[in-house]
Amino acid sequence: MNITILGAGVFGKALGKILTDNGHAVDYYDPAVYPDVDLKMATYKANTIVIAIPSIFLPDFIATYPEELKTIPTILTSKGLMNADLFQDFRQFSVLSGPAFASEIMEGKPATMTASSPYPFGLFKNDQITVELCEDALGIILCGTLKNIYAIGAGYHSDSMNNIATYIERAHNEIASYLERHGADPHTSNLACGLGDLILTCTNDTSRNFTFGKRLKAGEYVGDILNDLKTVEGYSAAQIVDSEGYPLIQEVQSIIANT
Repeated sequence: MNITILGAGVFGKALGKILTDNGHAVDYYDPAVYPDVDLKMATYKANTIVIAIPSIFLPDFIATYPEELKTIPTILTSKGLMNADLFQDFRQFSVLSGPAFASEIMEGKPATMTASSPYPFGLFKNDQITVELCEDALGIILCGTLKNIYAIGAGYHSDSMNNIATYIERAHNEIASYLERHGADPHTSNLACGLGDLILTCTNDTSRNFTFGKRLKAGEYVGDILNDLKTVEGYSAAQIVDSEGYPLIQEVQSIIANT
């Protein structure tokens, strides 16, 4: 199958590795990496499109997205959105998310992901990648966004936190509550895209969001950290999330606002 990945950053390339390992032909669209390849060139033979563009850029990108491409099966892997409204006109849309660092995928380490339909399940599953099915696309999207906010808090408190397990339990409970309040299935928070990704992101220096929190605690300026890390999904999500009733999210918002 011919698959085009929109976004040739480290995670896009890691997804490409999985797909080529599974025997698929992969093309990329990313003007920063392949300036001579426009969207039409990158997608002209695509049977499937995988979106791995940082979520902060997606609203502007989808606003000019060609209608004919919306008829092609599309898999969202970007994390940071609060809903699926951008993709309501897409004919065959699904989500793939989970606890997987790009560097570890490239090294061949095992990872587990959650897919919202059998379509990405069939494309990505292999001996390295375990894929679990969950039809709650909104819940998968929200889990992938919220865990990055909590990772900032975990990083900020990493030097003083007595029990990270307690923090993760509280964060997990907030995610389940958030999903239920916003029309998703709270049980989705128990899957790889939820609790699994939360644990990974809140305990690992490889996480940009965790590192962002640590550097805020060290007294660095927000702008300097963002310029260095480039993409910090939790920072963007914290600006738009509905935080009423969620003390840990409110704390992260306060940390960001006061540094």
